[in-house]
Amino acid sequence: MAEDDRIELTYRLWSTGADESFEEYIDHLRSLLPRHRGLMERRVRPVDDAPTTPDALVVFSFPDVPSIDGFLRDPLRGDAEDLAARAILRSMITDGRHRATNDTDADVVSLREPE
Repeated sequence: MAEDDRIELTYRLWSTGADESFEEYIDHLRSLLPRHRGLMERRVRPVDDAPTTPDALVVFSFPDVPSIDGFLRDPLRGDAEDLAARAILRSMITDGRHRATNDTDADVVSLREPE
C-alpha cells in the first residue's frame, strides 16, 4: 500500500490545563495504534493562543476504514475516559483521504522517520 493511500484521522484537542494528564492521554492513544495498523503521522502545536485554537492537533493514519473503526471502538480507548475527563476540555475528530498542506500558523512536528 502506498503511503498516500492511508486514511488520516485528525484529533483536535483542547486541554483542561492539566499538562501531564494531557500528554498521558495522547500517549495512551498512540499506544493503541499498533493494534489497528495505525501510525502517528504528526503532531501540530498551534502558534496562536486564541481560545478557539486547539492545544494540539494530532494526525493518525490507517490503511482502511475497518482499522479506523476498530481504533475508535477499541475498549482500551474507552477505558481512558477518566484520564480524558481530567485532560481534555473539548475534542474534535475528523477523517479524510487527502493530506492537508501544513498550516502556516502552526508548528508542525513530524513523528515519522523518512524512509
